[in-house]
Parts: sequence; C-alpha cells; structure tokens
Amino acid sequence: MAYLKVERKKSGTYLRILQSYRNESGKPTSKVLFSLGKVEDYTPSQLRSIGVKLFEIGGGQLKGLLSGDIVELGRYNYGYQQVFEKALNHYGLKLLLQRIQRKHKLQLDLYSSTLLMLLERLQSPCSKLSNFSHQQEYLNLPSVSLHHLYRTLDKLAKHSLLIQRQIFQTGRDLFNQKLDVVFYDVTTFYFHSEVEKEGQLRQMGFGKDGKIGKTQILFCMMIDQYKNPIGYRIFKGNTFEGDTFEYALEDLKKQYQIDKVVVVADRGMLSKKNINLTIENGYEFIIGERIKSLPKNIQNQLLDLSKYENEWVYNDASGEDILIKYTSLKHDNKTIIATYSSKRAKKDKADREEKLEIATKLLKNPSKLNAKAGRFYLKNTEGQAYKLDEEKVKRAERFDGILAISTNATGLGINQVLEQYKMLFNIEHSFRTFKSHLETRPMFHWTDKRIEGHICLCYIAFTIQNFILQKVNANRPMGKVKNHITEASLRATLDKMQVSLIQNQAQNSYLRSMPTDLERLIQNKLGIKPLLPIQLQETFKV
Repeated sequence: MAYLKVERKKSGTYLRILQSYRNESGKPTSKVLFSLGKVEDYTPSQLRSIGVKLFEIGGGQLKGLLSGDIVELGRYNYGYQQVFEKALNHYGLKLLLQRIQRKHKLQLDLYSSTLLMLLERLQSPCSKLSNFSHQQEYLNLPSVSLHHLYRTLDKLAKHSLLIQRQIFQTGRDLFNQKLDVVFYDVTTFYFHSEVEKEGQLRQMGFGKDGKIGKTQILFCMMIDQYKNPIGYRIFKGNTFEGDTFEYALEDLKKQYQIDKVVVVADRGMLSKKNINLTIENGYEFIIGERIKSLPKNIQNQLLDLSKYENEWVYNDASGEDILIKYTSLKHDNKTIIATYSSKRAKKDKADREEKLEIATKLLKNPSKLNAKAGRFYLKNTEGQAYKLDEEKVKRAERFDGILAISTNATGLGINQVLEQYKMLFNIEHSFRTFKSHLETRPMFHWTDKRIEGHICLCYIAFTIQNFILQKVNANRPMGKVKNHITEASLRATLDKMQVSLIQNQAQNSYLRSMPTDLERLIQNKLGIKPLLPIQLQETFKV
C-alpha cells in the first residue's frame, strides 16, 4: 500500500511517497517510491494541483473538494485554443510570425491577432468585427484592437509565400513522406458584389458555385495524397482555369524545388500546351481525358464495352465497394485508360433524361430557348423551329458510365494510376472544406491585399485542421464512418471542452468540464496534457 510521508528536518519539511510491504522475514517495512522534495519549494497552489490530480486519479468526485456557496463567474471554451495552438507550434508558425514582427518592428502582436482570427474561423466563421468582439471568450489571449486584425491580414498577404513554404517543408518533415504525387485543381470564391475594377482580382467569370452575376476570384491549390497542402495561388476571377496550370508547374520547380513528381489533375487542365509543359519540366502526369476530342478510331475502341475485360474495385467514401471495368490503349505517347461504372451509367442516364424533360418544356415555349438549345439535345431547323436531335441523344447514350484518363507515368501500373486519379477526390473535398466548414466565401473584402490576407488565413486554418485530423485518425479504420473523426465531430468535441470560472470561499478557480472519450483521444494523439479538474485562476494555463 502506498502512502504520503511528511518528514520534518532542520533543513526543511520533505514529502515522500512510500510503499509498505512485508520483508522475507514477514516483518512490516517500507520503501521510497518517489521523493517530492521540500514543501518549501512549492507554492500552495502547486500543492493543491498535485492533490487535486491524485484525488481525481483515485476516483474522487469534484464536489468533495468544494464546500460552501459556489458562484459561477463565467464560462469559456479552451478546446480550440489548446488543440490548434499545438498544430501551429508543430508547423513553426508562431515562431515565424514572431520573427516577421521583430524583423519589421511591427507595433501589433502579429501572432495573437492571427491566432484569434484562426480560432474564430475554425470554431464559427464570422466577420473581423465579430472576431474583435469575441476575443474576451478566450482565456489568456492578449487583447488586440480591431485595426490590428485588418493590418494582420495585410501582413499575411505580404508574407503568404513564406508561410506556404514553411507549411510545405514542415509538413514533409512531420509526415516523413516521399512527395512524388501532386494533386492540382481550381475553384472559385465569389463576392456579394457585381462591381468589377480593372486590373484587380475581383472579376466576373465562370463560377463553380453557380453564382451568376457575382464577382469572384480563382483559387488554385496543390495537395499531396494525404491532403497535406503544398501551395496555392490566386488569379483574377475571369482567368481560364487551364491557363493556371503553367504557374503550378513553375511553383513546383522554383518555390518548392521538386524535381520528380507525378501531377494529377482533372480534365479542365487538359490541353496540348499543358501536357507539353509537364513533360518539359521533367514531370509525369495523370490527367482527365476528353474522349470526344480524340480521333474517331480511338473513340470507337474506347466506347466498345466488349473490350472492358479488366476489373478494379475501390472503396468509396461511404465504405461501399465499387466495381470498375476498364480497357486501355496507347495513343500519342501516352496510355489512355477508359473506365466503366454501372453506377455512373445510371447517373448519366438520369441526368440525360432530366435534360430531355426540360427540352420538352422548352419546345412548348420556344421564346425561352435562346442559346440553351444545344444543352438540351435540341437543334434548329428551317424557319427557326426547334426539334429534338435524336442522333445527338443516341451519341450521348454511348458515353454513359465511361470516363477516361491518360498518363505517361512509366513506374505505375494501371491499377495504381486509377488509384491515384481516384484520390483527386481529396482536393475536391478540400475545396468543400474551404467553402462550407471554413466559410471562405462569400467574401466581404474589397482590396486585393485584404483578399489575399483572408485567403492566407483560411489556408492556415485548413492546414492545421487537416494536421489534427491526420494525427487523430492515424491507425484508425478508415472504411468505417463511425470510427473516422470528421471536421464536424472534431468541432463538436472541441465545443464541449469548457471551463467555468467559479468563486468558492472567496477564492476564484477554474472548474473543467467532464472530458469525453474523443477529447481524451485527441489529447493523447497530440501529446497534450489534460487540464486539472480544478485549478486556481492565477495559475491557470490552457
């Protein structure tokens, strides 16, 4: 049995943890398990913390440590601050921002301002004015002024390339991976504005959000197969997405000094120019292929389902096994792989039938046709009359369920190529994170500098959130949704991590909420020390 022994000597009072036992002769004796040193070396609050921790380990109830009236003075969340500051430190971003502040002799606290906006973005995205108003909800966070938040965005914009390189290099070191596959894609972020200004980022363009008549910017990002970000670029909203590919290759070569890589991109990036640029840079590619733009003899071979003799099975996001049949051929110094999925064929058929229903309605009301006719299998006849283009419908049916990709990668088998292209879903999911969870758009900043600072802030938020999810989900079954911690379940867990500031017998203390199993898992995976159940206000640290 272990017990605490207090020994009073001339030099001081000593605390030791002893264990009693019987020796070989059967006589009771004891041995020192641990020496806590002198009582005089501890403050009363430190001794209280030790006692509270031992009491909790022993299964004691918190109410047993309190007596008399208890008044709650306030309630705060500590989860976001505790968890995401850990990620920021992993990437060295706190040190980087502090270094930038010292180098430029800034009068603002660059790290504290950035941290406040990040915590707000990750918890419940809102305006910078709301960020300023909510700062009292965080514990031990230095106070920042509203204009410092806006100035911080300007500094993030100015140093965005430095921040991206820091994230990229640290990410490689942290995950100890060989970066040999890069996924690239483009999306748009819109504004609640129709006002364009010549030469600036906000311009009208083809919006992937379906927001017609809104100004936007084009956002391009590169990630690896684990969704770890490599870098991003921002372009004017009227830029054609395929024209951005050259800059991505340039960044890989110059900014990140990556010499050998397989670039994976969607069909929007496909052009002879982009493929030639990839090859000229010494890279290999896996890229979406437009079957309809291939020579007729190649099309006919790829559309012949009797040639789809090979099978490949993959596990989709819901955990369902999807059977894919495929065929391949060589053309123009690359391998073209055409895949067929019955599930995809059903969707293609349903989409076409929906368009045919719209076509029927349009034929009854020709005034609404205008330029929409071709989209709905309609063609113009003599006298400006429209009718259903039966041949076009039949041609479309031949493509049901078929998608093709092309590659010049020599070190990958066809199944590996298919696996890598399937993982392009990761970047699509990343964009969804930016748009929904982090609410990057709609944007309410109007100058290029503020827009760039806002995007850099959201990029950091995405990075540290992805890092947390990577660490927490490591070695957990991915196929089972219930075992996989998502952005939503992470946020729900962090929301529950609260402390109450209480007053008991004229003394202020923080009382921690009961930890959940998920909270313990997150702290354990990240190496975070849990808070004591009760801690004096003056000694409290998140």
